Amino acid sequence: MAYIVLPQNSMAEVHNWHRLNLASNQADLDCGSGHYLYSRAAVPFGHSVGGYHKPQSYFQWTKTCVTGAKATFLRCKGQKLDVFLDRTRENTEQEWGLDRYKMGTEKKFNGQIRSSKYSNPSKFSLNRPFTENDEKTNNEILWSLCSRGKLLDAVKIVNVMTRSSQIPDSQPCINLIRGLINDNRTDKAAKVLQLVVMTGGVPDIITYNMLIGGFCRKKLLNAAVDVLDRMSLGGCPPDTISFNTIIRAMCDLGRFDEAVQFWKDQLKKGCPPYVISYTILIELICKHVGVKQALEIMEDLAVEGCYPDMITYNSMINLACKQGNFEDTTLIVHYLLSQGMEPNTVTYNTLLHSLCMYGCWEELDEILLCMDETSNRPTVVTYNILINGLCKQGLLDRAIDFLAEMVSHDCSPDIITYNTILRALCKEAMIDEAVEILHQIGNTNCSPTLITYNIVIDGLAKQGFMEKAKDVYKHMVEYGPRPDDVTYRCLIWGFCRVDMVEEAVGLLNVIGKYSRRRVRDNCYRFIIHRLCQKKEVDSAVPVVEMFIASRKWYDQAFCSTIVLGIHSAGMIDEATELRKKLIEKKLFKE
Repeated sequence: MAYIVLPQNSMAEVHNWHRLNLASNQADLDCGSGHYLYSRAAVPFGHSVGGYHKPQSYFQWTKTCVTGAKATFLRCKGQKLDVFLDRTRENTEQEWGLDRYKMGTEKKFNGQIRSSKYSNPSKFSLNRPFTENDEKTNNEILWSLCSRGKLLDAVKIVNVMTRSSQIPDSQPCINLIRGLINDNRTDKAAKVLQLVVMTGGVPDIITYNMLIGGFCRKKLLNAAVDVLDRMSLGGCPPDTISFNTIIRAMCDLGRFDEAVQFWKDQLKKGCPPYVISYTILIELICKHVGVKQALEIMEDLAVEGCYPDMITYNSMINLACKQGNFEDTTLIVHYLLSQGMEPNTVTYNTLLHSLCMYGCWEELDEILLCMDETSNRPTVVTYNILINGLCKQGLLDRAIDFLAEMVSHDCSPDIITYNTILRALCKEAMIDEAVEILHQIGNTNCSPTLITYNIVIDGLAKQGFMEKAKDVYKHMVEYGPRPDDVTYRCLIWGFCRVDMVEEAVGLLNVIGKYSRRRVRDNCYRFIIHRLCQKKEVDSAVPVVEMFIASRKWYDQAFCSTIVLGIHSAGMIDEATELRKKLIEKKLFKE
């Protein structure tokens, strides 16, 4: 505990004592006692605290204890001498961030070392100490408060500085505004931002957009629009994110007419006709109101000098196609053509994807014919859409035909193309063809990936061709990417399905020695169940040990769960025997 002295003008020394063994928060001062430590403190001459001054010809110590306060005030009165001592707890300075040593230098804050809490709030307010500081000192305090997350205290000092015609530093103010927004104190953030602008600061676009987003999340759209309108006056004009945030918020609340009018007003004020903002507005109206209304609004906005581009049309077509509304899709395409524009590759790909998804194969052929007649030749993305859609519908033969057509048109397939074909071949049990294509991929411009190998291994394992799966795995280890847990799981489950449990156990040993990959718990359970079905309980115990060795920490109930599972499967004798052996190995907790 320490006594903090508030010096005024002249300086002198007065002695005070600290008791060695204090049993309470109160101070007991006894000049004649030998149980006190002697120390010195600088005190003022000729002035009193709070206007109190009563000269005396002798020193008189009085103690005043305030109930519930954290400070004990001692007043020493002497001839032309008045001293005010304030003893505070150590956490007081930490709360306000006024610890001089943390700031790296010892400052005299205009002759005062302040405490955050006073026993007499009416006499000692928060504003009083800060107003007596100079601008540099208050900015140092502001930096300290912001760096330690004392947001509300930082707001107070910003208010004090602006009232005192001091300019707060921009960076801590920006950090303060963002922190208040993240803390859902948007109103206070807006006030701080206004004070920053009034003192000549220019908040950046990110801070403005965060504030707009904060008001929109609270559904305070008028406040958000006010912030946007003041941005240009504050030296930071709004960008497309500013407009997009407000437009989305209005549409989310179902205020579509207001959103349209808002965008018209911005255009009239000289806002650039941002295509992204325009597209978002039209897409949201198209989604929630309808395509016809969206097209009417597009005509109205054209009067304001805001026109759609192919991104806008493609966005509308994509939305209509996802909804399976081909009538609206046709309407959009006709409107597009009437405006003197032509569909591009993205437009055709969007239409083809939707037609494949709904199995409209005749219309698909018409779209492909249109592409051939125009300059929009099918790309690798186009072919991947077609092959994927046909494979999902089980039309593998036609998908392979498109693959051949793709190669003949000098359009090189990518790894997505091959993975799609391989997955379909494995699903149709066309194993030899899948393995052949896998080996042929190495002769092309792309190499098999981990996913490619896992597709083939999984397909072979599900069909029971484990010898071929082993060959693919060996080729993968030697030439391909490193196997992952999916690879091991496919092999282990495949081995267990065809009663090659020993191979599965051997693979577990390999994984434990040479791989850092972790095999899932259910793989171990599956192997143990298979071994118990084959009445090879002795071989199941090492598998449990391998599981425990592969985990830094494992659930003690793992062994009991396995025993109960085997018992529930009707293998009562095997469960009893396994339990006995696990107890002998001290692996089973009874």
